[in-house]
Formats: sequence, structure tokens, C-alpha cells
Amino acid sequence: MNLFQYVSKNSDKKFCEKKFDDIDNMVFSSLSYLDFSKVSLPSTLSEIGKEYFKKDLSWKNMGCSRREAILLLKIVMKKKRYKDIMVSDYVYQSSDDIQFGAVTFHLSKRLKYIGFEGTDEQVSGWKEDFRLAYLFPVPAHREAIKYVNQHVSVFGSDVILGGHSKGGHLALIAGMYIQRIKQFKIKKIYSNDGPGLRKQEFESKRYQNIIQKYVHIVPEYSVVGTLFRNHYHKVIKSSKHNLHCHSMSTWQIEQEELVLGILSMKSRDFRDSMISWLDTHTEGEKDMIVDHCFGVLEESHISKTVHLRKIENVVKVFFRFQKMNEKAKKLTIDLCHSIGVL
Repeated sequence: MNLFQYVSKNSDKKFCEKKFDDIDNMVFSSLSYLDFSKVSLPSTLSEIGKEYFKKDLSWKNMGCSRREAILLLKIVMKKKRYKDIMVSDYVYQSSDDIQFGAVTFHLSKRLKYIGFEGTDEQVSGWKEDFRLAYLFPVPAHREAIKYVNQHVSVFGSDVILGGHSKGGHLALIAGMYIQRIKQFKIKKIYSNDGPGLRKQEFESKRYQNIIQKYVHIVPEYSVVGTLFRNHYHKVIKSSKHNLHCHSMSTWQIEQEELVLGILSMKSRDFRDSMISWLDTHTEGEKDMIVDHCFGVLEESHISKTVHLRKIENVVKVFFRFQKMNEKAKKLTIDLCHSIGVL
């Protein structure tokens, strides 16, 4: 069964009756995509759901992850396990340089889950994602570290950090760079198909300090989760193939457990090719690709990924790409060949 089916059938026990598990992590990671600015906080998930669905929700310009979060909210707002969970401290930023969201779920008096939003439909967020390959810290890193330092207390609740896609990567970074005096309060760090780390961070002592708490979950066919360097703790069977596996709603569950699988050869080849390409090119070359490619999107007035659903916008991007700086164009084509896109 999928996440929606599982939560519908298996949410009759509160957290004092049944411990937090990997599937709960998926629930809160998905809910972290919600726009909580639409409701009054702090509030319970039940109250949030009632308020949320009084709004006129426009699905037209919503990304897939936010749509799925809304569908999940419709279920959890009525379930014993989740409905009384208090939600607080929502922040969201979006500009030309950053897309960042974080929120706190209070599971009990002794435990809370800090969820980081993954990349939404804002092109600025995708641009920041690509910069993870060669820059540290990016603005979202700084905000994630700032958020956990503000909302984790030495004398407060234990904390689980988590997120999906870039949100999982931010949870990892936040856990690595939280103030050392507070790090013992972090009990687990979940990255659900999130990108890994640059070589420098992957080989650092900070990463070694948290690796026992880190849970990286990827589907059998993973692209985002195999970006950069990472450990693969759990590979999960998905009901879909290719990029569709990135959605947690496709991950399979049986008897209260995620169904384990094997990372596909395609994903392993993609990971190895990407790491090899990154290791053999300079930071300047990587920056050139990102600046020029996203410059093409900006010149085409594309600020959201949903704009690329229109064929006329795709045509605009194609023709502007042809006019790109020759070196940047060659580097981009070489990268696409290296990772098997072309």
C-alpha cells in the first residue's frame, strides 16, 4: 500500500502508545510542504485542516509535493495519531537567491519534529539546489542552521530533523552544524531522497559526529537522492519508475514497514558519473553552467517550474539556449552526456 492508504488504515494509536517510526517521518516530511501562512499558528493539525479547507485553494500553480501534502492533511486531520499534534514556528522565504521553509510539529511534551520543505515550484529554489554541488553554505543552509539553533534547547524537547528532497539535505546540514552543546538533543536526522554532500563536508568530522543518527531513505530508482556523496541506509520499493519514484506517495509499505528494495543500476551509474564530473571540473565552470542555464530561464520569464508545461515556453528556452555563451553551452552538453541525459 502507499502512504495515503497506510495512514488511512493505521493511525489509531497516539505516540504514547506506538513509537515514532520511519513512516511518521514521511508524514511530517510531506506536511512540511504546506503553506502554513494561510492559517493561525500555533494550532493542531485538526484545527489547521478545518481552517485550510475553508480557503479557496488554487491547484493550478502548485507543485506535486504541495498537492500531495494537502491531500495528506485531509487524512491526518481526522486521525487519532495526528489530529492533536500542535504545529508552530513556520517560516518561509523565497527570492532570487533562496527558497527555504521550515516548521515544527510537537509530537509530545518530550519530542518534536522539525521539518524542512523541499524544493517547490520556484525556479530560484532549483537554482539554489544546483549550487549545492559546489558552494557551501548557500543561503538555505544558513537559514536551516539558524532555525535549529533558535528552536532546539538544551533543556527542551528531544528533536527529530527531517525533510524530503532538498529538505532532507537541509535537515542533514542543520544536524551537522547545530551548536555542539545542543547536538545531543537531536535523536534522528531523516533525509527522504535528499541530495548528499560535497566531498569536503562528506569527509568532515561534523558528518562523522552525526552519522549514527542519520537515516537516508531512497527509492530504487533515485536521481535526487544519489546526487553528490551520501550513505544509503534504506532503499525502498516504489510503485512507479524513473523520476516518478521521487514522490514519497509511491513508496511501498507492508505490515507497518517500508518494503526494502535494491538501488537500480541506472541510479548507481548516474551517481558515479555525476561525482566523477564534479571532481574533474572547477567551481568556476560549475558556476558558469548554473548562471547561464538559469539566466536562460529568467530571460524567458520562467519563475516557476509549472511554466515549463507550456510548449511555447519550452520553445523560448530552447532558442535562448542556442544563443548561450559557447563555453557554457559546451560544458552543459558535456554534463548531459556524462550523466546519460543526452
